[in-house]
Amino acid sequence: MKRFNERRDDQHVVPMIRTIMEERPTYGYKRITAILNKRFGTQFNRKRIYRLMRKEKLLLSKPPAQRRPHTGTGKIMVARPNTRWCSDCFEIHCWNDERVYVAFALDCCDRQAIHFIASDSDILSDGIQQLMLESVERRFGRPQTPEPLQ
Repeated sequence: MKRFNERRDDQHVVPMIRTIMEERPTYGYKRITAILNKRFGTQFNRKRIYRLMRKEKLLLSKPPAQRRPHTGTGKIMVARPNTRWCSDCFEIHCWNDERVYVAFALDCCDRQAIHFIASDSDILSDGIQQLMLESVERRFGRPQTPEPLQ
């Protein structure tokens, strides 16, 4: 019984694939397709070659995935407050299909929320800049920090 994606000339393509596979057993379906089209003057699609190689069990086996342990590349926590701040934003989907967008600034020492903003539309760079200025004023009582912040 012929399947919907099988073609009449598939039986002629498989021997050509096997010929190339004998010469280059480490080549995958993409390289096999390129060589096949160049050598035999055809214009086979790589998806078709993949399907035929899978059907004939000619595909290369995938190497097992090797997981590297995460060693950590940086230090987030700091010893003193007002040394490093971080910020993030998120959106809240409401039950009536409206959305609320929230951005906030945290002190990395004690994880205290310094200030936040909320809006019913996307928070753009102007909103983040305003958030940072208001955070500085709220924390230091003036528009400038006494020491540089990260």
